[in-house]
Amino acid sequence: MDDLQMDEKLTQLRRCRHTMDTLKREKEAIETEVQVELEARGVEEVETAHYKVAWKTVTSVRLDTGALKKERPEIYARYASPASVKRFTVT
Repeated sequence: MDDLQMDEKLTQLRRCRHTMDTLKREKEAIETEVQVELEARGVEEVETAHYKVAWKTVTSVRLDTGALKKERPEIYARYASPASVKRFTVT
């Protein structure tokens, strides 16, 4: 792939990202409308002819690694494991 082809691919990538951003905003707006309607109805779920939608509180327990590292660094060091990723950026 020469530089001209690379530029074309990156232009295509930029258009795809823009389209995805637009669709993400549209998706979030629709979700918000549905959530507002669920709240207005005072329910956590609704079943229509074709869909079942739920917006419920889910509780989970997560480890506060910052506090663990600060208060018990020896335990943190014992169980911490490094992770590596490759980051793709276009500017």
